Amino acid sequence: MKTKQSNVIPLREQTHTPVENARVVSVAGKETVIRLAGVTLAAQVAFSCLVKPEPEDLVLCTKSETGANFILGIIERPGEQNMCLAFPADATFLAENGNLSALSKKSVTLAAGDKLCCFSDQVVHKSREAVVDYDEVVARGTTLQANFKTVRLISEMVNTLAKQVIAKFKNYIRHTEDYDQVKAGQMTRKADGLYSVDSKHTVMVSKKDTKIDGERIHMG
Repeated sequence: MKTKQSNVIPLREQTHTPVENARVVSVAGKETVIRLAGVTLAAQVAFSCLVKPEPEDLVLCTKSETGANFILGIIERPGEQNMCLAFPADATFLAENGNLSALSKKSVTLAAGDKLCCFSDQVVHKSREAVVDYDEVVARGTTLQANFKTVRLISEMVNTLAKQVIAKFKNYIRHTEDYDQVKAGQMTRKADGLYSVDSKHTVMVSKKDTKIDGERIHMG
């Protein structure tokens, strides 16, 4: 059975774009220079190549239809083999049906030039030692519960506003160097044992009545 020959003649010859190895000469911003077959050429990093090239890297290159050289990936890196993931614009890590973890044997650093946002239903921070350094802090919530063995607060000024404060201590010692003033609508103090006031001068002023009641009263 004879087959009919096709009369379609391609207007452009189909050529195969080779993929070759090259060595990175220099990297300056978005400009990358490679050495391919002994020739120094300018190259661009492919959009899907997230690892930022460095000098002396052995890379995989190809040429586009326009003749531009593109770096597809890093094959080998001499030295310590440090790696930097570089995104050309906004980037998102997405795990729609699973967890997303970042693990490091030494340290993990998050740095943002403008804003760092964390949103979660529950947040857990656990470490042996923590340092928090802020110029200004605004904290809002419904309930605050803190459990510490030792609390030390150093401040030039502390201003506390509350509708009701209930404090319970086993021992309470307060030391004021200059001036101590308490202003209240009504005040009640109750001591199960000894109530002692020791001062150089004591002044008690009542607009109406003053009552001292006890089995024995010693004055002088």
